[in-house]
Amino acid sequence: METGYLKSILIYAQRRLSFFNLPLMNIPNTLYARSKEGNLAYQIIGDKGDFLILIPGWISNIEAVWDIPEAAAWLRYIASFSKLVIFDKRGTGLSDNINENEPPGIQERANDLEIILSQIGVKKANFIGLSEGGALALRFAVQHPGMVSKLILIGSFAKWLKSDSYPYGLTKRQHLKSIDYIFEHWGEPVGLKYFAPSVQHKKGVQKQWSQFLRRSASPTTARKLYEMNIEIDVTSILRKVQAPTLIIHREGDRLIESQHSQYIHDKIPNSQLILSSGNDHLVWFGEYKKELLAIQTFVTGERATVNSKLEELRVEDLFKIYQIRDFLETNYPEEITISSLARSFGINQYKIKTAFSELFETPVIHFLTDIRLSNASRLLTDPEESIASIAEKVGYKHSNNFSIAFKRKFNMNPTEFRKRLQSKK
Repeated sequence: METGYLKSILIYAQRRLSFFNLPLMNIPNTLYARSKEGNLAYQIIGDKGDFLILIPGWISNIEAVWDIPEAAAWLRYIASFSKLVIFDKRGTGLSDNINENEPPGIQERANDLEIILSQIGVKKANFIGLSEGGALALRFAVQHPGMVSKLILIGSFAKWLKSDSYPYGLTKRQHLKSIDYIFEHWGEPVGLKYFAPSVQHKKGVQKQWSQFLRRSASPTTARKLYEMNIEIDVTSILRKVQAPTLIIHREGDRLIESQHSQYIHDKIPNSQLILSSGNDHLVWFGEYKKELLAIQTFVTGERATVNSKLEELRVEDLFKIYQIRDFLETNYPEEITISSLARSFGINQYKIKTAFSELFETPVIHFLTDIRLSNASRLLTDPEESIASIAEKVGYKHSNNFSIAFKRKFNMNPTEFRKRLQSKK
């Protein structure tokens, strides 16, 4: 690659990362998970949080993707709060070729995913499935529920072939027409008007996309893998998904219509659906900051949060808010104020109050009070503990203040609460 071109990529990536207040990371080394089935190329980037396995869509190349500045910036953001693992499925990118007469099905790909996890030594991780990768993530989550902590599906589908019972996607005839066109025009920026319509006329993007496709698969392999994708159908297993699931889809997605994600959301119990604006299918194009914040808050917390107030925060600030929550849960007996938290964690009081309320839907002091009083109610089951002693153990210097707060929460004072507990025995 020409030095000038590489420099321009790094400059662009740095600008995109500065938008998120992130440092520029080194491009990771390519490693291989080896088995009798073949060799699978993967990379690991980032050293924070839990492992996050990114399952790509149709085709990929884990080295070529870093030549796309927008993709590099997107990946680096994800890696800022996780140990991100990216890989090429068999037949794509730097992984072993496939027998094009017998391409691997979704089950073989699920097995490959298990091989990579075993190679890394990961027993449980979070997963992101992009496009067709979402169906693979769903299959893996149902087959190996103990290995999946959380599941994120972006621009995905459970089935891509339209039928009488499934009104979304394309007909077989429409798919075959697309396959023929792609095969005939391989080497050109085919499909860009569907994958990234917002940038389809930019010459630089056209060149990058053409190169990425050529480096990701041969024309025949690309065709075979597309044909395989048409046969994917995981609709029957959606209700079996146990992992907390976040589903993100752009309302105007030109390639995979958003109704696919609505269908998945309706079938997976307690899943969370976020329909974002835009018509690009490729996640690294468009206005994606809210989507990234949703992913980050879902992975590091309990539910995805999408709020403009959180966009003002740096990645490090969000980490500190979660650290503050964990600190309160274990150190509630101590004398704690918002100003003391600001000093201890190096974040100003306004950010603590605003971000904590947005992330956990309660003010930080209310959160602390609830923890203290919940623990007090547990201690009240011991008749040997005095009210004053319990008040001190949960962080109240004065038992009167403790009694007032307790009555406000439980509609009775601590003594009455204890008597009611004893009467039930």
